[in-house]
Amino acid sequence: MKHQLTLAVKKHSIAIERFLRVARHRGFALTNLELEGATNDELFHVKMTVDSDRPIYLLTTQLSKLVEVKDVQLHTLKQQAI
Repeated sequence: MKHQLTLAVKKHSIAIERFLRVARHRGFALTNLELEGATNDELFHVKMTVDSDRPIYLLTTQLSKLVEVKDVQLHTLKQQAI
């Protein structure tokens, strides 16, 4: 099932590496990633779409534990029936 998450992450490249590593280790495949960061803002605003059969709380719980992650919001996407 695909899920879309929005995160507010400290503007450090290591923070990006960490949350991507958490997603991979928890068994979620990254299908889309959008990253924005205004020059006067101390945070990256990230929209990411992940796909997995695993429960999404396994990922959101771990992401919210990261020091660099300030906010995690979940937006569940509907699957298209074919």
